[in-house]
Amino acid sequence: MKNGYILPVLFLMLYSICILPACRRPSNASEEIIGNWTTAPDFRGDPRSDAAAFVIGNTAYVLTGTTDRGAYNDMYAFDIISGTWSKKPPLPAEPRNGAVAFTINGKGYVGTGYNSKTVLAMQDFWEYDPVAQTWTAKDDIPAEARYDAIGVTIGLKGYVYGGCDGKAFNDCWEFDPTQPAGLQWKEMATAPRKTRAAVAFVLKDKAYVLNGSNNGEIQKELYEFDPGLNKWTIKRPIYNYSNESYDDKYTSIVRQNAVAFTLNNYGYITAGVNGSYVSSTWQYDADADTWKEKTGFEAKGRESAVAFTVNNRAFVLTGNNGSLYMDNMFEFFPDAVKVDGD
Repeated sequence: MKNGYILPVLFLMLYSICILPACRRPSNASEEIIGNWTTAPDFRGDPRSDAAAFVIGNTAYVLTGTTDRGAYNDMYAFDIISGTWSKKPPLPAEPRNGAVAFTINGKGYVGTGYNSKTVLAMQDFWEYDPVAQTWTAKDDIPAEARYDAIGVTIGLKGYVYGGCDGKAFNDCWEFDPTQPAGLQWKEMATAPRKTRAAVAFVLKDKAYVLNGSNNGEIQKELYEFDPGLNKWTIKRPIYNYSNESYDDKYTSIVRQNAVAFTLNNYGYITAGVNGSYVSSTWQYDADADTWKEKTGFEAKGRESAVAFTVNNRAFVLTGNNGSLYMDNMFEFFPDAVKVDGD
């Protein structure tokens, strides 16, 4: 009689051993977080936050921005080959912060923004020719004046989305500088959500937009904009919404006034604020629609910084922490092991 119970009990024990590991959620806790931040040449202009930037060839241009003393319209260029900064012709328009900027076919474009002294949001748009070192006025954006919008380049056209002027917007506009005056802007599909102070990066001719805020809440959605199809697509949420382990730490992606950039076919986000200053750095894989944590920003926490990628090298600079405005710059190496103090 005893022997009749032994086999079922042994079978149950073996069955339990086999199935229990399959019931456990996979964990990424043992994955090593890598990436290294190194110091780079300080920004030559005054410390500031909420500046704009565009890249042409081997040179990154950083302009406008603000401090507690008011807004700027000056511009400085960083030559990646020599590693030096130089002063360039200022934007021949109102000083501003919260502007958008992008590059199309070897020329820089800057527009919109806000001037706290005049309490005005702006609609104007300007083209910078780096060879002639001259500025030319282009068509104003044919929409409500705004600041804290996002601007990206896809192909040979620029795109401006969102922003605010007392209220947030979710309209999207395409800019084509090859068109004659009066026809340079075209309204595109409206995004699902209104937002301000969001960030965006471009991968494979699509823009990925995330974070920002509206109605006093920081957004937790990630959107893909495909200008070829003129379509917005909602991607996986950037918070812990699933029963799987891959998104357990996604909540730390959520922030506003962050910076984003593209490097080696991945999108990145770092810095910003969500109640307190956020320094975590995250890498986005568009093919898998997943995020991977990298080494956090290794400097004083900040918001409203600026970032650019030139010759496949990524930099983050300026920004503010409360009343402290900064002019330091850092380069990010996503696949390097962290080295303290470099």
